[in-house]
Amino acid sequence: MNTVCAAGTGSFLDQQASRLEIPIEEFGDLALKSDNSVVIAGICTVFAKSDMIHKQQLGHTVEDIIRGLSEALVRNYLNNVGKGKEIIGPIMLQGGVATNLGIRDTFRRSLIKQNKIQHEDEIIVPEHFDVMGAIGAAILAMNKMVKSPELKTNFVGWQIPDINYQTKGFECKDCPNICEIIEVIMDDKVIARWGSKCGKWDV
Repeated sequence: MNTVCAAGTGSFLDQQASRLEIPIEEFGDLALKSDNSVVIAGICTVFAKSDMIHKQQLGHTVEDIIRGLSEALVRNYLNNVGKGKEIIGPIMLQGGVATNLGIRDTFRRSLIKQNKIQHEDEIIVPEHFDVMGAIGAAILAMNKMVKSPELKTNFVGWQIPDINYQTKGFECKDCPNICEIIEVIMDDKVIARWGSKCGKWDV
């Protein structure tokens, strides 16, 4: 994951599934039915969305467009988030996007083509792939508290699902990037921000 680009995130896939009026649970399956993927610009979600609409207007099938989107998002991930990192098998694919069979298949094919892995079995999707990040964060927090008992926890409590949160956004115009900053507010206090390329607005 990264804090700047949304391309490749589950929320973007959700948006495109909704726009195409396809249940997100079926989105990846359709990619596997494609015989001829189309090239989708995947550098940015805005470009990807525009390109998908254009390909629809040209008459490409939904299956080919979804497969093209899967390839664009995987390409974007490997070229940006994975840039400069050594990728060798076995590789574990985790997070909610691992539910998407089209993304899984595209990762396998891309990594085999790049000689990062020799066989598709080297990409492993574990049983609890969708919550592994949360489990890992909890283990790290627990270990830190055990090693430093004088620290106070920031854990809000088990009632967190019942707490009322609000979000709002604004544009930072302090430089030419004009970042769109998203804030999460709880009890009139900003508890999180994202979208800043320079980190100025990080909480």
